[in-house]
Amino acid sequence: MSQVKNRVGFLPLFFDLYLPDGAETPVLVSQRGFADTLADRMREFSDVVFPGVCVNREQIDAAVHQFDCEDVDAIIVVFLTYVPSLYVMSALQRTPRPVVLFDTQRLYEVTDQLRPLDTSENHGVHGVMDLANVLLRADRPFEMVVGYWDDAAVMTELQDWIAAARVRRQLRESQIGLLGFPMENMGDFGLDETSFMAQTGVHVNHVPQQLVASLAAEAPEEDIAAQMAFDHEHFEVAPDVTSEQHAVSSRLEWALRRVMEQRNLMGFAAHFFAVGDEATLDTLPFLAACKLLGEGYSFGGEGDVTSAVATSLMAMLVGESTFTEVFTMSFGDNTLLMSHMGEGNWRFAHPDYPIRLLSSPFGMTPLRVAPTLLCFTARPGPATLLSLTTVKDGRLRFIITEGEVPDMAPIPALDRVHFKFRPSQLLPEFLRRFSEVGGSHHQGLAYGHIASKLIKLAKLMGVEYEVI
Repeated sequence: MSQVKNRVGFLPLFFDLYLPDGAETPVLVSQRGFADTLADRMREFSDVVFPGVCVNREQIDAAVHQFDCEDVDAIIVVFLTYVPSLYVMSALQRTPRPVVLFDTQRLYEVTDQLRPLDTSENHGVHGVMDLANVLLRADRPFEMVVGYWDDAAVMTELQDWIAAARVRRQLRESQIGLLGFPMENMGDFGLDETSFMAQTGVHVNHVPQQLVASLAAEAPEEDIAAQMAFDHEHFEVAPDVTSEQHAVSSRLEWALRRVMEQRNLMGFAAHFFAVGDEATLDTLPFLAACKLLGEGYSFGGEGDVTSAVATSLMAMLVGESTFTEVFTMSFGDNTLLMSHMGEGNWRFAHPDYPIRLLSSPFGMTPLRVAPTLLCFTARPGPATLLSLTTVKDGRLRFIITEGEVPDMAPIPALDRVHFKFRPSQLLPEFLRRFSEVGGSHHQGLAYGHIASKLIKLAKLMGVEYEVI
């Protein structure tokens, strides 16, 4: 799946009171140049819709209408000078776009060398205060970035808000596939699909297993041969994996990839009992899940679409992610063993060890052909764990934890994806708090400390969040 570029509407404001008879002034010319500079900086990480500097209510209304027509992710408002709030409020109330007030100015510092012209060109701050007040009174949400425009950290924060707004829009246009049914009696990811769509925008698309089976049967032999050749090139295929067994898993992989494309799905969730009970598919999609995760799709085990969506939104934010599960506590080194049945993003694999393609001894449900899976441990690095969970009254909540994936060799007896995660606090404290706030036992994981990005997304979505 390709990364979608941020798309932002830029609304720089100048007060028409400072334009006698509508004439151009040196201050307006200068501030247009500053607006161009800001637009160029934002073009480093976004497509920018920039109608020009707006000097009155009519131009502001027209610009915001253009932003809506061009479907921007967010609107960035900059006060080049003071502008009365009521010039802007109505237009911002009408648009559904997230609004970010970027409180900045051209001048870095006030010194004893300050000129009157400098104050004319650098007094937008009280316009921000005016507008923030009336937006609060109108119950119109907004976000803020405050700081000097040429500070890299400030521009990174602005970029993160824009990226969060992009992911919010992507989610509202997205579908997640559910193959079969969720695992019975596993209540922590039980779902009201209508409420879930209302809060995230994501539609749960129920995928018939018969459709997947039919596609698998029709898979072109040359495509299956190419997939198997890819596996032999990138993975260490165990001697007991027969060519037919490998081909069955590859045909299921091919079919699921076609379903993702045909139905425009960002990922899927599947439950092994559903596959075994219906006896429509020949095997389980363990290999497919590992490889599709590596292509930017998501996965949720046991039919858990919430963890699949958590995995998707992390990939949308930072480019890659994986499905995982807290499996076993390790108090001695303050870590958690992360694993599942046989699913994980193979591109997360530790580079110092081979990725093994194995035959899974899976025996919990009847299958015509034993599944294949990938076995590896993950590369070390800072990481963030996300649980997307449902709490009281059907409200969704992000539970966010930063930590690290420590360096470790594969555990010889674990023939499936496995790695450790070390939270930033002591394990008992983390686990106690995680359960107190309703964390689900399935999670998404991405590399990097991205709590601040996830918090921004939660705020824009109107979803609760807890950082542990």
